[in-house]
Amino acid sequence: MALELIVNILLLLLSALCFWQVGATMPKSADSELGAEQWPQALLFLLILAIGVNLVNYFRRHTKKEIAAAFGDFFPGLLRFVRSKLFIGMTLLVLMAVVYEPLGFLVTCMAFMAGYGVLLGERRPVRLLISSVAITMLLYIGFSVFLGILLPRGYIPFLRNAALALEALFHFFK
Repeated sequence: MALELIVNILLLLLSALCFWQVGATMPKSADSELGAEQWPQALLFLLILAIGVNLVNYFRRHTKKEIAAAFGDFFPGLLRFVRSKLFIGMTLLVLMAVVYEPLGFLVTCMAFMAGYGVLLGERRPVRLLISSVAITMLLYIGFSVFLGILLPRGYIPFLRNAALALEALFHFFK
């Protein structure tokens, strides 16, 4: 409960900073059109408004006594959160984002799918392998072949060569 309040306040401050940064750094557009600086500011304004509503609802739902008790339980609650599946899933996602470019889409997606499968409770390795390969191939075909989006191939030579060979195979059937 205390973590919710802290995260909301931090998001509010970060969103306000981003709103100001967009206005200060983007070139001004003509008065008769919506420019490149106004769209992000409009979205950030809506985000700030939604966070404000969330904060108001937070203080309506909880009494001062409950909030004080939540801050007393802050560190044990934070430890419980770090051990939760939610936090582990978020960590997997951040890790995937970090290694996505260097390792390429194929390896990163298969590893992420297998890791998330284990997190969700799947313990059969063959099923994890088959499902992660199948989902990765479906995503690859959808983005690369049908949508024409180039996915990262990776910097490591043998991974890059495998991605290029797969691209050649799929584009042969195109």
